[in-house]
Amino acid sequence: MKQSVVRLIGAAIILAAPLAGAAANDAYPHKPIALQLGFPPGQATDTVARMLAERAAARLGQPVIVENKPGQGGSVLLSSFVRQAPDGYTLTIAATGAAVTNHFLYKTVNYKTPDDFTPVGLVADLPLVLVVRPGMPFKDVAGLVAYARQHPGKLNYASPGTGTSSNLAMEMLKHQNGLRIEHIPYQGSARAMTDLLAGQVDIAFDTVPAVQAFVSSGKLKALAIGSEDRLKLFPDVPTMKESGFGTVPAHVWIGFLLPKGAQPAVVEKLNSVFNAVLQEKEVTEKLENFGVVAHTTTPQGFEAMLREELPRWGAIVKDAGLQPQ
Repeated sequence: MKQSVVRLIGAAIILAAPLAGAAANDAYPHKPIALQLGFPPGQATDTVARMLAERAAARLGQPVIVENKPGQGGSVLLSSFVRQAPDGYTLTIAATGAAVTNHFLYKTVNYKTPDDFTPVGLVADLPLVLVVRPGMPFKDVAGLVAYARQHPGKLNYASPGTGTSSNLAMEMLKHQNGLRIEHIPYQGSARAMTDLLAGQVDIAFDTVPAVQAFVSSGKLKALAIGSEDRLKLFPDVPTMKESGFGTVPAHVWIGFLLPKGAQPAVVEKLNSVFNAVLQEKEVTEKLENFGVVAHTTTPQGFEAMLREELPRWGAIVKDAGLQPQ
């Protein structure tokens, strides 16, 4: 009799386990979600993340709290992020630099993309704008290249950090044209723009949200943009391709990641929620006003993209003549 009871209890536990798991997934999320960013407040990724977090929270029924943890272009955050519990309550938006190119720029990176993460979905593509401070004696990219060749070492450029797409774009421009332009890395776009406006640095590649107000007010001059076509925001600014420098990778993508081992049901829920947010008319219009091109993908599609991006950016880093530090 006792053995029969034990068998019945055991069978009940086995049968109940999947149901309990399903119930837990249905209940997700039952507490706030932390959205960790490897960038300081005010940077383009931070601006986009906060807008998406607010919209997603309304759909999820729980707050999505943005936490900024900048350092090494986002790599510091990803190094600690991989040790977080894969329970769906710690999420990140990673950019091209930290997720991909830093594997080729640093000898030691404490994570492997995408194997140490659970990809959730691509978010957007952000073209970079090549801007210069007032008073520079050139009006286009060709003029910049000619001036830099005639005055090697005289110019410098700002970036939001070593390993960022902004850094890599300028290094590729330098390498392809044999230029000597000193790199001045900053902790984020805000400080870089402050020094550019003050004349402490000469040039920068940065996102539309970072430079839009300064270009529109005439405080900075935009030479070119890394988008496929001219933007409505800057109809008079030519693309890098139009300018004759189309092989410079002047853009950055961003996407959602969870720690490795996240439950498929949680991944699918977050993917569906953020895809829905990205398709909201108001969100789409706001992103367009930032010069941001929204994308929606499946988790599987984003993982496939990450695997394709690794060799592509590895080749770009090599072609730019950069060595791992």
